[in-house]
Amino acid sequence: MKKINLMITASLLVTGFTACKGPATEAQKDASNLNNYVDSVENLTPVYTTAYWNELDNGYQVRVVKADKTMATLDASDKAKLEESKAQYAALKTSYEVKIKESDPSLTVTTPDFRQVLRNKLFGEGVVGSDMSFGFATAANLLSIYRNFVNTVADNKNNYTREDWDEIKVLYEALDTRKNTVEKDLPKGDNNKIAGLKIKFSAIKATHRGGTKGEENKAAKEKA
Repeated sequence: MKKINLMITASLLVTGFTACKGPATEAQKDASNLNNYVDSVENLTPVYTTAYWNELDNGYQVRVVKADKTMATLDASDKAKLEESKAQYAALKTSYEVKIKESDPSLTVTTPDFRQVLRNKLFGEGVVGSDMSFGFATAANLLSIYRNFVNTVADNKNNYTREDWDEIKVLYEALDTRKNTVEKDLPKGDNNKIAGLKIKFSAIKATHRGGTKGEENKAAKEKA
């Protein structure tokens, strides 16, 4: 795997130097780091083995988590470029998975658990695992985490199933527990902003989660 890291590093050096045109914010650096990494992976000579792909994917996951945490401060063009890179990576992933499967038919493709898919969308790829650890949430970034969580729920509220809402409730309560731990260190004004987001979330949940359950209960009665 050391050879893979060296190849990626060399490629990043080339793309990285050409991308730097002046002082950049931390968010721009995180986004550029991800964009360059995806371009570098695409330019590598592919090796269709699970071990090789996992090494590449680990590098992507580290970078996408950082980029997602700071992307809220990016301008529209930088956000668009970041989303293009994510789509580019998704296509690469699909290509590798197909080729790996073709090279070893005994391998099976597993469907991600819906809970993990939901966690990835609400907090970032791989940030919240089965251990439900919220150590990544600090006083400094808690407001942005709440904002992303609530806005994501608001954008997808009409698409969630009752199981989704149950998982969202568990995640929300875990986030609130973490907030209680770091609350004393929150920057001035963040507590009030988070309180506003919590009110918004409660209103969405009360309307849509109840409606989802009501529809399912009605369907169950009709089948009885």
